[in-house]
Amino acid sequence: MAAPEIIARRSGGLLLSLLLIFIAGINFSFLFSVNKIAAEAGLPFFAYVFWYALGAGLVLLVIAAARRDLPRIDWPHLKAYGVAAVLGFAFPFALLAFVAPKLPSGVAVLLIILTPAVTYLFSILARLERFHLMSVGGLVLGVAGVLFIVVPSGSLPGADMAGWFLLALLAPISFAGLNVYVELHRPPKTTSLALAVGILFASALLLLPLMLATGQLYVFPGPVLDGDLALAGAVVINILMWPLFYAIVKRTGAFLMSMINVVGVVGGIVWSMVFFAERHSGFIWLAGALMLMGLGLILLRPILAARADTGK
Repeated sequence: MAAPEIIARRSGGLLLSLLLIFIAGINFSFLFSVNKIAAEAGLPFFAYVFWYALGAGLVLLVIAAARRDLPRIDWPHLKAYGVAAVLGFAFPFALLAFVAPKLPSGVAVLLIILTPAVTYLFSILARLERFHLMSVGGLVLGVAGVLFIVVPSGSLPGADMAGWFLLALLAPISFAGLNVYVELHRPPKTTSLALAVGILFASALLLLPLMLATGQLYVFPGPVLDGDLALAGAVVINILMWPLFYAIVKRTGAFLMSMINVVGVVGGIVWSMVFFAERHSGFIWLAGALMLMGLGLILLRPILAARADTGK
């Protein structure tokens, strides 16, 4: 279904959808600072992501059991949990935790703003969205924003950070793949809570052999209080994140739901300045402005189209 049709069909509930997107985005924005605290405390990144996936999954499992809403165990559901776990959790979150100590927190969060643009591109390929020049212009501005971070020598604190930033770009690509996959292949008549439990446990199962193979064992609670607090914070963030994610994508579709990342970027930059006293170069702010302008173009087109359809 194209984005204008989604907006028109959901017009009565648009305010609630935007409120849920805002809440989910603010919740997501804390994860980048928590990742940095965990990395600086010395938590191995595979173990860190494994433990907060398992911890959040266990809490939601108790809630699901109390509501008699346990995840179903059959091939369609196991496939949905597994693919979503790879695209939306095990790979991108481990990657973000891995690059967290190598990039300023505000820069790491900035690249996530590309998720809506990549989601739009994947949605076109999946025929969930239509091709429009205004939206393509938005994609071009988003790419230009990335170039302003990677190319200028004064944009990042260290010249060696450009490679880490490019590696971190795989995270928004993976998130965008998750968004479109869930819209296309969500198992029918399955609740958001049950799907959240499924993706968290599937992610923990995927990360367990990686943690063991790399020797990144960590016993919780550990010797460093900051690391344990960061891990506990990540558990709380994920308890809220995944039920909200599945609920929102069901209401709005992949593209509009991806606006969570915009709220997350703004919040993440604020938290990086508050918690780590980070200050960014003019190139970083210009890159952020270009990305936001690109996103504005991508968003403006379906809104104008929806109004035009309403006026007919």
